[in-house]
Amino acid sequence: MPENPYQAIERGGPGEIGWRIHYFESIGSTQEQATELAARGASHGTVVIADRQSAGRGRMNRHWHSPPGVNLYISIILRPRMAPEALPPLSLVAGLALAEAVESFAPGMVGLKWPNDLWLGRKKAGGIIAETVTERGQIAAVILGIGINVNLASDDLPADLRETATSIRAATGAKCDRTALASTLFYRLNNRYMEAESRGFGAIKPLWENYSALTGSRVTVVSGAGRQSGVVKGIDPEGALLIEDRGELRRIIAGDVRLEGAYH
Repeated sequence: MPENPYQAIERGGPGEIGWRIHYFESIGSTQEQATELAARGASHGTVVIADRQSAGRGRMNRHWHSPPGVNLYISIILRPRMAPEALPPLSLVAGLALAEAVESFAPGMVGLKWPNDLWLGRKKAGGIIAETVTERGQIAAVILGIGINVNLASDDLPADLRETATSIRAATGAKCDRTALASTLFYRLNNRYMEAESRGFGAIKPLWENYSALTGSRVTVVSGAGRQSGVVKGIDPEGALLIEDRGELRRIIAGDVRLEGAYH
């Protein structure tokens, strides 16, 4: 394994996010590597970071553009001590921590698109996936995947993504220290995770809603249940999206949210 440029930001011990960081210059997928480590008993807070992914993927198995030397591709092993029904909002917990971390480098530009996208302006700059690892029919771990476009130049984005995607550098005009960003993210995520674990997601829901890029906008949600349209009113204490149409409030627990005139 090559020299680990993130070793200097390892902190604490097992149980603190970022206490151990496994670095790979090139890897198929950080999610796959973290899943393997979890199966071998890696503790809560263990992190996998790659400089490049050859098979990076996002939500719904979509391909994640993963060139070397410019972005952050991270997977984190969580060992939740909470009821299974409390696990779905974990990607929102991570979204809040990611928004707070990126806010330090792109102040006033950060938004969150339910359920798992980081926006800078009206373009996607990051995404989150949460996948479970089961043992003997029980959830043994959650693998939290986070991808952030950090120093990717606008011209380096694939042509079909330039209207919908961006990076911290492209949005702000300044390069960002990836190690400093990762350190800030782990600190923020550790704190927000502990809050959610002890008090429930409802305790930090208002903070997530402060970053909501959809509230007040009309959207269409596409899921296995079909298409539903309405005006976004926020999220509930369990992390479900609330939309209103013709006076009826609907609760959406999963789906692809499409907002006209913005990334979808």
